[in-house]
Amino acid sequence: MVACAPYGGPIATVRDPNHLPRRGSGASSAAGSAAQARQYISVFSAAGRPISRFLWEPPGGRLMGLGWREDAVGGLVLVSVLEDGTVHQCSMHGKGTLPRIPLHTNNLEGITEAHIFGMRGGGGAGERKGDGTGGEASGGKGEGRGGAVAAGVVCLTESCQLLAMVDFDEPEVFPLADPGLTEPPACMAVLDPVLTSADDVGTAQVAVLLGTEAALLRVDGETVQRVGAPEMATAVQCMAVSASGKLLACFTADGQLHVLLTSDLTRRISHYDTQLVLPPDDMAWCGEDAVLLSWQDPPALMLVGPGDAIKYSLGVEDEEDEEEEEEEGDEGDVKPFGSAAIRSAPAPASALHAESAQGRLILIPECDGVRLLSSSHSDFISRVPEPTVSAFALASTAPPALLLEAFDLFERRSAKADEHVRAMGVGVMGAAVHACMDAAAHEVDLDGQKRLLSAAAFGRAFCRKFPRDRMMSLCKDLRVLNAVRRAEEDGLTNGMRAMEMAGMPLTYSQYKELSPARLIARLCSSHHHLLALRVATFLSLRTESVLEHWAISKILSASQTPDEVLYDTIIKQVDTDKRGSLAVSFAAIATVAFHTGRHELATRLLEREVHTGRQVRLLLEMGAFEAALWKAEAGPDADFVFQVLFQLLDKAPEEQVFEMLKSHPTARSLFISYCKKSDIPLLMRFYERCSMHQCVAEQIVQQAAQEAGSVWPQERVRELEAAAELFTRTRDNGFQAKAVEDSVKLLRIQQQLEAAGTVQLPPPTATATGVGEGSQGGGEGEEGRSVVGASVNETIAACLAAGNNRDAQKLKSDFKVPERRYYWLRLQSLARSRDWEGLDKLSKERRPLVGLRAFVEACVEQGALLEAAKYVGRIGDAADREELSRRFNLPDMSSEAAAAAAAARGEGAILGTLRSFAAAGSAAGAAAVAANPAASSFFGFGSLSFTGRGEG
Repeated sequence: MVACAPYGGPIATVRDPNHLPRRGSGASSAAGSAAQARQYISVFSAAGRPISRFLWEPPGGRLMGLGWREDAVGGLVLVSVLEDGTVHQCSMHGKGTLPRIPLHTNNLEGITEAHIFGMRGGGGAGERKGDGTGGEASGGKGEGRGGAVAAGVVCLTESCQLLAMVDFDEPEVFPLADPGLTEPPACMAVLDPVLTSADDVGTAQVAVLLGTEAALLRVDGETVQRVGAPEMATAVQCMAVSASGKLLACFTADGQLHVLLTSDLTRRISHYDTQLVLPPDDMAWCGEDAVLLSWQDPPALMLVGPGDAIKYSLGVEDEEDEEEEEEEGDEGDVKPFGSAAIRSAPAPASALHAESAQGRLILIPECDGVRLLSSSHSDFISRVPEPTVSAFALASTAPPALLLEAFDLFERRSAKADEHVRAMGVGVMGAAVHACMDAAAHEVDLDGQKRLLSAAAFGRAFCRKFPRDRMMSLCKDLRVLNAVRRAEEDGLTNGMRAMEMAGMPLTYSQYKELSPARLIARLCSSHHHLLALRVATFLSLRTESVLEHWAISKILSASQTPDEVLYDTIIKQVDTDKRGSLAVSFAAIATVAFHTGRHELATRLLEREVHTGRQVRLLLEMGAFEAALWKAEAGPDADFVFQVLFQLLDKAPEEQVFEMLKSHPTARSLFISYCKKSDIPLLMRFYERCSMHQCVAEQIVQQAAQEAGSVWPQERVRELEAAAELFTRTRDNGFQAKAVEDSVKLLRIQQQLEAAGTVQLPPPTATATGVGEGSQGGGEGEEGRSVVGASVNETIAACLAAGNNRDAQKLKSDFKVPERRYYWLRLQSLARSRDWEGLDKLSKERRPLVGLRAFVEACVEQGALLEAAKYVGRIGDAADREELSRRFNLPDMSSEAAAAAAAARGEGAILGTLRSFAAAGSAAGAAAVAANPAASSFFGFGSLSFTGRGEG
């Protein structure tokens, strides 16, 4: 079983346990067979260099699917699907830190086929049952579409049911519609939802194509559709989806190759008759232009394009052909393979041959071509780019060809170079320069790149306006591509030799679609950290991710290295990159160190972390609560402190938490403020544990005040007595203790008054709203409130209202109520009870303690305006009389003014006085007019009545 990552990615291979070779006999043979039966996964680079080899023995049965996916930053993750439906994930070095994902709970039904989708670079061939490739379906989400890479798994069960899983980070497993099959399909392909739909990935977008004997079926989460062009008369035996997800190639039983649109699977846009009945062993798209088919017996290839095909015979080369190839040049040079093939550096014959499925040919679709992987070579077939054709075609007269010829003449110091330049002109020269640069971008030979770029630079001198940044950007891209393509060390400088050869046969189109950031992540996944660091620095990209990955890999691989040495190595390397070291997450590195058992190393690395939140989270995970609390208090956000406190309360005993809070004032204050709002019993236990008697007493008093109406008086008395006792235990709290004792004393008196049933507080609505002498207070039938819990003033007022002057006097003396306040309480009590005679007597006492203004306001509050007018007339200050009259709409000395006007017998004076009464609009003015005969006669001998506020 072989899984190849696109974009020149690594190759993972694992032996099929059913096809292991037998060696020897007897006991030694049995032991050897047992050793061989153990499965190992071997990972190679695209150039055939071994990357890793690790034991693969997970529980769950046979391996039914093997593929690759990208993580959040673009690194590669190896995904395997077992027979019991369990999905395993690990790095290409076998480090499994990601959780396992169960696809279903019915372990009685196994998985027969699994397709892993979500890798951009080809749709993957839907292969025939039992061919052993693991059924990897590629195609995924690239940088051009934005967002995170969406990947998933589609599985076929023994009962021919389909299961789908989307998003490895937050997996969602769901069944697809029942296709109604009784036997496995001949072929199967997945339509990647990211490529075939503009919407987000969901249940409805995941679709699977099944090639059966009867028809071609499209199955999604809800429906099963019978699709296929009407011209497709026979069963589909093999399928392949293009890299863009827009085209589908189907090989039918009659030897026809049909090309359909995935958006409309009933529409055929092209077909070709291969005249072969035997279905291909593998099929893949070569970019978007052609389909490549391969057969193993006899070995052959067929490249089918629109209306035509090229056939290759892959027979065994004889020794003479091999000698001729060796004489032509090194094996690592570019060699032609057909009309458009590139042969990269060969892999060691024993390496891939030992792990691949008996040396068969494997097709790896890419966005612009297809890779061919054999036991000895890795080849690439693609369409020759148009700029390359125009520049190097035989007898070409295109602008790039003329520019190349002019440049060659210029290098030979020929005068004809000037004639070629003048013949081209300025307009044609710009197009020629662009074409030469495009051809250089697609060229893989260093000498060819130099020649084309030199010709472009030569022609650029004759252009008036040419974007200079494009030449610089292209040169940077080519330098990066040449560095990652390097697979051999021959002829390199010492600096290049130290960078580790990546051996990625990456083309310019693949590089642009992959993006530099994802390329750097892939280099880190392959442990080419130095090369990744130099590429990131050369392209002015962020380097902290490279440094983090290198440090994590260093910790995982250096199991025997002491923590001190490992710490010095990591810090020394990180500090060399001043820009990247400032953004490196030492918390992420320390997390790996902690999980590998290096607690001391994790603690020291965490000291270098600048983000408080990361420090706190890891310290809590390590169980270092004290250190986490110190870090949280030193941080800028109080949420970190609360995070530590909640973790402490969940995982540590209360006694330990309380002892720890004693030495952390900031955390203690935040803990108290939280408990006051959410957990009062916890706060009381904390106060008692810390012997904070004053705080306990204050909390008891506050709680008693808040629960005044819902707690029995006896309980409140007991609580307040306990608070008073606690106040006496601490110094400088005499006032608080005395206040609580007075509260207890008041409660006891109030209980006695309530038991007697003579004293009650007035109802809440007992406020006078009427106007005039006869208006009363609260509504009829309203009962008074309990006096228990009221203040001293309210209790005295209730006693005075009930006529219980003895208890009122006792309360005044017991609680040392000032005389002025007691006088004011008597005034309010007489006014509320509407005892105007008693109120008048109170105002005429020998030494009144409050002014007449208080009497006026008390009368007005009860609606007794006539009574208020009496007290206004007794005020000696005329300004105060006028202010009160205007404020409460009261006449100033109404009856005396009317009598004086009548005695003067002046109609004008009487009229002026009466106008002032009418403007005042008061009942007192009306009464004064009615009581004065002279004023009444002015209105026509009493025929006109004055009822108040201008009405009459």
